[in-house]
Amino acid sequence: MGSTAPALPALKTNPKFIFFTDFDGTITREDSNDFITDNLGYGKENRLREFKDVLYGRRHFRDAFQEMLDSINAPFDQCIETLLKNITLDEGFKEFFLWARENNIPIVVLSGGMEPIIRALLTSFLGKEEADSLQIVSNNVAPRPGKNINEANGWTIIYHDNRYELLWLTLPMESALTEYQWIRSR
Repeated sequence: MGSTAPALPALKTNPKFIFFTDFDGTITREDSNDFITDNLGYGKENRLREFKDVLYGRRHFRDAFQEMLDSINAPFDQCIETLLKNITLDEGFKEFFLWARENNIPIVVLSGGMEPIIRALLTSFLGKEEADSLQIVSNNVAPRPGKNINEANGWTIIYHDNRYELLWLTLPMESALTEYQWIRSR
């Protein structure tokens, strides 16, 4: 029987290791979604209030994130342009990227952000060929009905996978600290 599993680009060179990483605040020094919300959307104060509601269980993350992105009425190309001028790469990432490539260690970006933004920033930081070599598992964007993505209020996030609802596990502080200490000791 043939496999119906999707292609896994990170496995094509038969690596011994694969490096999985977040993007915003890990590869970059700033969070791109927060930046465009704070500067092109409803602002930092509203964003922080929304995420405080998420942290205290008063709102679901996806609902707050959708509202945050919906507050941005700038055309998508303007959002990209703004981010390219303001988001910076973590100092050590390019060197790590080159080392990983030399040592056949694929880097897979797992992000709650949006792939076109991540690709644009990685292309700016690393170059097109290098950015294209990275597998990105992330959300996407699409035009709103009857709109063009590059017009005001013309785009929306398309979540990578709507088949699963996120389940939140809340640990008592003592359990969380014990788990953290165990991980740090490894």
